[in-house]
Amino acid sequence: MSRKWVVAVMLLVPVVSRAQSSPDSAVYRRAQTLVNDGNAMAGRAIVDSMIIRATPGTNEYAEGLYWRAVLSATASDAEMDYRRIIVDFPLSPRVEDVLLRLAQLELARADYDGALQHLNRLTLEHPAGAARARAGYWTARVLFEKNDIQRACAINADALARTSENDTELRNQISYLNQRCIGVAVAAVPASGGVSDSTGSAKAADSLSLVVAPTIAPTVAPTPAPVALMPGQVAVTTADTTAVNPNIASKKPPMQIPSTPRDAKPSMVKAMAKAGAPVSKTKSLKNALEDTSVETGGYSVQIAAYNVKSQAQAMMAKLKRNGYQARVSGVSAPFRVRIGHYATQAQAMAVMRSLKAKKIDGFVVKAE
Repeated sequence: MSRKWVVAVMLLVPVVSRAQSSPDSAVYRRAQTLVNDGNAMAGRAIVDSMIIRATPGTNEYAEGLYWRAVLSATASDAEMDYRRIIVDFPLSPRVEDVLLRLAQLELARADYDGALQHLNRLTLEHPAGAARARAGYWTARVLFEKNDIQRACAINADALARTSENDTELRNQISYLNQRCIGVAVAAVPASGGVSDSTGSAKAADSLSLVVAPTIAPTVAPTPAPVALMPGQVAVTTADTTAVNPNIASKKPPMQIPSTPRDAKPSMVKAMAKAGAPVSKTKSLKNALEDTSVETGGYSVQIAAYNVKSQAQAMMAKLKRNGYQARVSGVSAPFRVRIGHYATQAQAMAVMRSLKAKKIDGFVVKAE
């Protein structure tokens, strides 16, 4: 396993270990220790066994997915499980941290608007959550990258106000970032805390009077903010900050989809049908969304999963009313709501991105 991914695990897990404590926590900590000590295969095997034991659709199952993502070998594998959690388990105690981690993945790829979407969702849906102050810090970092200095400084100051006096590490990170705000006139943060992205989502409230950003004194001597490294990234220290320099292309790499559903128990795995003829390249994305030429096999976009079939059917009906070829997959819980049968992964990824632009979360899966 990449040493950089080990560093990421060590930096991020302490932040969220406080979010949930369960009888299985000791098992996952043992798995984490094994992975950090270089015995990745054994550590991940423990997590896989916990997922097999858990009942699909429960918080215990989501917890297994969370730890599989945290200890995964690649960022793409981690992202798949993180997206499953926010789509299929919106009430999981891990959602706040998952949104934060997804934002960090987007930031590492220089997808600043994508990062803001996750951070805005965290702020709006969990206004009093334990990760609110940390989300503000990361929002400020994204806004600095977008050169929105005034808003970045306002969000950074607001994050400090929400930080516990005992969280010395976060306060020092915020203080270090605030060095870029000395003398900058900033507007007060709106009550919603939302920050608009290129899509116009979560726009700020009325413009407020400007004030000069104060100098924030650190609790101790400021040190460069630790960076959550993802696979393929290296930390580069510059004169003013510690930045993430992803050793990957700025565009999102294509996500590798497993040949079998990652949530299926061994006894549940069935052979996948071969994909049909690919959709013509001349078809528009709208045509791809509505394509039904491939009836089985290939790839689909999963939107949600429910323990109650009627709820899944209601979601399917809603999607159909909006023009999507939706269906309910599965004869027992969880009942998965999926869109389309696409012959190639690239077509399914294009549809997923289109849905994301419309504020519909989903992830690509092998079609049944």
